[in-house]
Amino acid sequence: TVPRRGETRAATAARVERACGGKGANQAVAASRLTCERGGKAAFVGRFGEDEAGTTLRRALRRETDVSGSVTMARGSGIETGMGFVMLTDDGSPSAVVVGGANALGWNADDEALASEFREALRGAKTVMLQREVPERVNVIAATVAREIGVRTIVLDAGGSFHAADEALLALVDYVAPNESELAGMAGMRVEEVSSGHEAVVKAARIVAGTSRVAVLCTLGSRGSLLVRGEDVTRVEAMELPAGAKEVDATAAGDAFRAAFAVAMAENKSERDAMKFASAAGALAVTKLGAMPSLPFRSDVDEFLGVSDPCRTSPISSSSSSSEAAIEALRFASRLNSMKSRADLFTDAEPDVPEVFNLIKRMGRVQGVHSVFLNYPEHFIGPDGNELAAVELRDKILAAKLRPGAVCVRFPEEPFRLGAFSNPDGVIREHAATLARKACATATALDADEVVIWPRYDGYDYNLQADYATAWEDMIVGYKAVASSEECRSLKLSVEFKPTDEKSRFSFIPTTGAALLLVDAVGEPNFGLTLDVGHALAAGENPAQSIAMAASRNALFGVQLGDGHTRLGAEDGLMFASVHPHAAMELVRALRRISYAGVLYFDTFPLNEDPVAEAERNARVFRDFYARIVDVEVEIEDAIASRDAIRALDAASRM
Repeated sequence: TVPRRGETRAATAARVERACGGKGANQAVAASRLTCERGGKAAFVGRFGEDEAGTTLRRALRRETDVSGSVTMARGSGIETGMGFVMLTDDGSPSAVVVGGANALGWNADDEALASEFREALRGAKTVMLQREVPERVNVIAATVAREIGVRTIVLDAGGSFHAADEALLALVDYVAPNESELAGMAGMRVEEVSSGHEAVVKAARIVAGTSRVAVLCTLGSRGSLLVRGEDVTRVEAMELPAGAKEVDATAAGDAFRAAFAVAMAENKSERDAMKFASAAGALAVTKLGAMPSLPFRSDVDEFLGVSDPCRTSPISSSSSSSEAAIEALRFASRLNSMKSRADLFTDAEPDVPEVFNLIKRMGRVQGVHSVFLNYPEHFIGPDGNELAAVELRDKILAAKLRPGAVCVRFPEEPFRLGAFSNPDGVIREHAATLARKACATATALDADEVVIWPRYDGYDYNLQADYATAWEDMIVGYKAVASSEECRSLKLSVEFKPTDEKSRFSFIPTTGAALLLVDAVGEPNFGLTLDVGHALAAGENPAQSIAMAASRNALFGVQLGDGHTRLGAEDGLMFASVHPHAAMELVRALRRISYAGVLYFDTFPLNEDPVAEAERNARVFRDFYARIVDVEVEIEDAIASRDAIRALDAASRM
């Protein structure tokens, strides 16, 4: 029993269970687990404190959500991560006290600056979920931006406050979702009154909605759920627990319910079907202890509902609205060192600052580029030879209205001229692993969620020079140790193969197939492949086929775009689609078909071109191809079904 005022009680449990949670965090993880989209991740937009709890929570969320729109408080701010203290009764019913921390104190005080953050973070979203554990002002700005950019559904979880919601906020959202006690508080009624029956719930819901058009979705525990929209009322009974299961902890049941409802609405289910889907997710959540650990996966919910093949790949929509939304969601990055070209055109470079600061400043002028990829350790070393702080670089990136993308490991020639993870000297192999782990720690401090390793020196030049089997095993051991390390295990870690290079004429990872064998052998869920189109062409591969192979193994973590003349061993780094337009079309189609959601990185090497104009052209051409492939998709699909090359090329010529 929860203690009454002035009363102290001893807990029945002898230990405290710690778990990551919070309404927004729980719902983002639940949405990621419940989506049908291949490789789909819900985005979490919030604030992390500068403490160990913030680091732990960010790492936990990175495994299953996109946290690139979130911010960690600056060092020395004294703002800690929010915490919730949950008390469970013997039957698993929860009550909680929440200390807001960074999510209450860490938001930009400038409304327009905060709106700009949300425009970037919400890019391409179909559904937005809001929680009242952040200031109401933040929710109003987020909902306003969501409406501006065409978000289809906005759900407001009423949890976090028992007071009536701001009328301006209710006018912006489609659904407000309280539980019984929250509904009572928002309606100015007693909980006992609302609990008295169906009519009382409907009455309270209509008070909450007031004169707005918002629908009120009430969760009523064992009595199911009720959706009230004006005079219309939809009721769905609670799901019985699976056979043999019992209620253990209902802490995250409401979060699972609301996230499932939002996912179902994004999939165009009816409101009643969405409520049934949500009811099943909520029921499964009460059977496990803890918040995030209890959140169910899509397969569990569909099995519980008796649904077979629910996530079958459906024909790709060719509607203009869905195509426009997909194009809007595309995110691009471009090679930072390309900004060194044509320095004569960059007339306002800042003197006496690290070169990387000016490269970031110049990249910020590229229309259509959203992210910055930094080389490690190259871009983190100042002119005096001292290391630049990751948070300082992060601030420069944000000031340029960009986002940290990935940290790319570039092993220096010494001591790695004979290899990094394949070096015959075990001390140097360990040095390579240490450098990669430092890159991961730097990525975390930068608020990046990915580390890309280019093993430039892992290869050989002559026959009879290398022990291939030993080198392969050494690479497996090295990559596995790095991927599973404390520094890297919450990040995406990928290998970028290249078949040949002036530093190692033959690579130990010469093809996409070899890279996928390595991914399988390493066997860590956060380890995958970044496919560089120029490298695939140099290997004699068709990039679209390589993408399909990697995606079939759920191993495609990144894509780097460019073009080249495919001379033996050459990588020209030319503008996207400038040499192989049909191959580029097929590549864009392949990425579209697998719903690729990562950043698209242009790995090009402008020599005489304005690098800003070149990067803008690359993004423009990719978007144009993405839009035009929609018009011929059906014809190309039919041509492929019959292997009709003439028909396929005729369709491509009309793009």
